[in-house]
Amino acid sequence: MNCPFCSKTETRVLESRIINDSVRRRRECGSCTNRFTTYEKAMFHLKIFKRDGREQEFDLKKVERSVERACGKIDSEVIGQLTRKIEQRILKKKLNAIKSTDVGRVVLQELRKFDKMAYLRYATVYKSLDDPELLKKELNTIIRK
Repeated sequence: MNCPFCSKTETRVLESRIINDSVRRRRECGSCTNRFTTYEKAMFHLKIFKRDGREQEFDLKKVERSVERACGKIDSEVIGQLTRKIEQRILKKKLNAIKSTDVGRVVLQELRKFDKMAYLRYATVYKSLDDPELLKKELNTIIRK
């Protein structure tokens, strides 16, 4: 790790803490003795195959926004926890590329456990439930389980 003050590589870690899904490290430069903080987070490059055949980078913020819309007015920390669960389930598949429909299924499964109404809101968009009979059928699957 290079010191941001003098650019020397002689730094040592004074303290490490895990914060959510990252590691915070307090460091000290061995040359100029200045202290600084670094944050480390694992990065992954996951490709998403869209329904129309396009390919794009996985964007967790998109998942978070859709979950937030489905859940309505709810604490952002709860949304963050739910989004992290979804991310972990996707990463557990250990794939470099995943279909957007598979991501949608994971979101549906997590929303179903969390909040039935949020599940229904998400399902109406994800499954394109524009017919009242389809909506009724989906509602019956929620009630039965």
